[in-house]
Amino acid sequence: MKTRRLTVMTVASIALFSGTTIVAQTAAGAPIAHKVVTRVDQSPAPTALDPVAAAARDGAITENVLTVAERILIPDNPMLKFVRVQPVGVKGFSAWQLASDEGGADHEQTAPNPLTYMTTGIAANLYTSLQRAVEVMDLSVQDMSVEVKVFYRYDAPFTPDWAGYTDKVIANILIESDESPDVLADLKEMALNAWVAGEGLANDTEIDVALAVNGSHWDDVGALPGSVPDPVSVDNGLTLSRKTQPPIPMSFELGEDIGMESLKQFPDVFEFAVIAIVDSADDAERPYLQRISTRALQEGYVGWELFADDSYGVDGMDKAPSSLDYLTAGTSLCLMSQLTGVPMSMQLDVPDFRVEHLFSYRQDGFMTTDMAGFTDGVQTRVVVNSAEAPESLEEYFNRSLRACFAGEAFDNETPIETDLYVNGAIVE
Repeated sequence: MKTRRLTVMTVASIALFSGTTIVAQTAAGAPIAHKVVTRVDQSPAPTALDPVAAAARDGAITENVLTVAERILIPDNPMLKFVRVQPVGVKGFSAWQLASDEGGADHEQTAPNPLTYMTTGIAANLYTSLQRAVEVMDLSVQDMSVEVKVFYRYDAPFTPDWAGYTDKVIANILIESDESPDVLADLKEMALNAWVAGEGLANDTEIDVALAVNGSHWDDVGALPGSVPDPVSVDNGLTLSRKTQPPIPMSFELGEDIGMESLKQFPDVFEFAVIAIVDSADDAERPYLQRISTRALQEGYVGWELFADDSYGVDGMDKAPSSLDYLTAGTSLCLMSQLTGVPMSMQLDVPDFRVEHLFSYRQDGFMTTDMAGFTDGVQTRVVVNSAEAPESLEEYFNRSLRACFAGEAFDNETPIETDLYVNGAIVE
């Protein structure tokens, strides 16, 4: 049984342990034009948790990935937001900012939704494990891809019993190779054992949660007006984001789009899925640079092409967020969506809020046959600016956590199904 801690914190108590400099912002000036994916100079600056680096372990990769998510203020779209993400104290990994938007029957996305980022992280991280396993086993593989479909569910939305779930992950591996099926089956098992994201989903993860309420920092730090005017993001000549045709998987049925209008009918259950297909970007400088085609299977949600760079230990600057950046960022953005929707159902006045996460990831036996991935723990902080009663804000906090699909995926044991396809045929 994991431990979950609820603490209502004041700014004074935060300052005692954080040591983080709060960067002042004002609402003056023109709205900010955000990119979908962009490299930024400033690392995430949390106010409610201590951004400590992961402790080193012999023969292992350890990293604590930090996020800070905030709203983007724009008329008629309360779901627009961004997150800054970066591993703490890890050389060679930039700070990145990801914008996020929901879709709908009358609103086409301006940026990927939170669960698209999360699913991207799940899929890209498995692809990284496969690449490493191919190297360790010294196999000849002509082509390789990963196809992932994640099933999400709301129960009793907009009611006091509102809850979000990640019901299942399908994560299939497709390989073209002259190696024997038995050898490639061993490759599959090695990759699954090394899959950091998969371990975090398949097992319940220790989650430490706390709510921070009000404080003088809200006078200078908070949501600012802005927009995401262009779906295309370019960094150093690489197009990091663009809208695309919906991806077409080969190893599972795509399924039908779910109509967002049905949520307005207050259904007892609302189910949908997100898919992601990953292959190599074939970049000689960054061998673990991956191309991801992804989409939420919902009306008004478009296909996106994104890139992830997991080239650990390679000289030079990273070219894209890492797979675990996407996984952590998607979790933070998912909670931001719930914090937006829940006060509407509770009729609360919550003028501003933000989400801060610190995910602790580890891969033991790095680049050996004993590679093993772990998600060791999660710290979740919600920072709220509101004059509502403390008991109302605690209820708001708890309902929002309960409604978050991404948080639930780590909080409980999520079933994962994986099939291996070799040269177009399934390997039993």
